[in-house]
Amino acid sequence: MKTRNREQKGSVERFGDYWYLRYADWRIENGERVRKQNLTHKLAPVLREHQRLKRPPKYIEELQREFMKGVNSSRSAPQMCSTIEQFVDAAWLPFIEAHRASSTVTVYRYYWTHVLKPYVGNYLLRDFTTAQAEATLNEIGRLNPTMRKATLHKLRSMLSAIFKRGIGLGYRTGANPCREITLPNGLPSEPTYAYSLAEIRQMLNLIQHESTRVIIALAGYAGLSRSEIQGLCWEAYDADNGEIAVLSGVVNGKRGEPKTEARKATVPLIQSTRDLLDRYRADLGNPTSGVMFATGVGTPLDLHNVFCDRIDPILNACEECGESKAAHRGKDDHEYRRRSHIVAWHGWHGFRRGLASNLNELGVLDLTIQRILRHASVLTTRHSYIKIRDHNVTAGMAQLEAEIRKAETVQ
Repeated sequence: MKTRNREQKGSVERFGDYWYLRYADWRIENGERVRKQNLTHKLAPVLREHQRLKRPPKYIEELQREFMKGVNSSRSAPQMCSTIEQFVDAAWLPFIEAHRASSTVTVYRYYWTHVLKPYVGNYLLRDFTTAQAEATLNEIGRLNPTMRKATLHKLRSMLSAIFKRGIGLGYRTGANPCREITLPNGLPSEPTYAYSLAEIRQMLNLIQHESTRVIIALAGYAGLSRSEIQGLCWEAYDADNGEIAVLSGVVNGKRGEPKTEARKATVPLIQSTRDLLDRYRADLGNPTSGVMFATGVGTPLDLHNVFCDRIDPILNACEECGESKAAHRGKDDHEYRRRSHIVAWHGWHGFRRGLASNLNELGVLDLTIQRILRHASVLTTRHSYIKIRDHNVTAGMAQLEAEIRKAETVQ
């Protein structure tokens, strides 16, 4: 006997000032699909002109049909009953780990766990709407008034990527609900910093620890990022040709691929950097393999610890006693005052931006700087890495004035 394939319609009821849809649906619990009865879905508020109605008007019935279309479509597709949290844990994060650099995965995991999941984790991926997505981001922005606009853009991009993958795997149908979102206003991004050649030279003169000086030279004169330096091995160094190959990166102790395919390339080293690297290598007994900057147990150094242990005590020493800021906690004899004539620390990425800006000041073409920094697009180099310093702006206007005066004299 043939089984009747009957679709569920659900029933609309009025509770207070809202129309609700009552229906049955499947849910995933402990890996099993479980049938749930008497579920409710808020459809819309009761309009003033419909206050006396007991039965729903036509537009509510249309909302009912649209919602139940999604419910009925999941009868033969158990995965469509997954919540967003279940989908992210089971499918999206494993996909990201397999296709993105470890640094990107770390950022995504943080924002998912601490920001997005508390707001959207319990929604069904199948039923999440554009209105809910926009309301979520507005609520996050309202509760985090110091959040940057760039962070809100990142959150929207993450949500969009989650739903794009969900659609591709058949967890939901229809358009991506994040496509038409209007983001709330966030604070503008903080200005980023680029170390000048003079500041890099001063650091190299002040810091005596040998491997730290090599690390600073590789960051400031070769443009290697924090994760790339942590991932360097001696096999990547070609001493004869003065080149170093970026083959991997290390983030939170985990080795992975470089951030993009373009970043996996060979970088030429200037002579001063080669000299520092060769001396450091000779002191280690001229190794030909293994981690270049290793801890006592052979694991890659964490450059955050390098800063805390070897850089911060020198760059941020007190002007009066020479102690670090941390050492001043609990002291009453004098206040901590940093030595103002010493270069200030602006993070490891300031070296990479510094190389781009310093090359630009020297007249190197943007496309060449892009190749040196191994960016996939020259627009990234121009917009995010090359910093035009104030004295160059003044000098540029002086050149303009001189050209105008020359033209006036000729006339």
